[in-house]
Amino acid sequence: MLPRMRDRGHGCIINIASRSATVDVPMTLGYVTSKAALTRATHTLQKEMALDGLDPAIHLYALHPGGVLSAVGGGTFLISGK
Repeated sequence: MLPRMRDRGHGCIINIASRSATVDVPMTLGYVTSKAALTRATHTLQKEMALDGLDPAIHLYALHPGGVLSAVGGGTFLISGK
């Protein structure tokens, strides 16, 4: 995908990272490190676009959505101490 964007001279890549990429979340080492790596890779590629003179034309973003309370895994959530 990126080689085609370079050839065209424009494009946009949106990576879905996680809020967990920027905060410590115990017991999720694999998840948080992979999301942090994705965030760093996105920033590094944007710097490479700048070095190649393509920074204003090719944009890279790493989105950091937060958690969503759900019953995934069959657990029950305690909200606000209730």
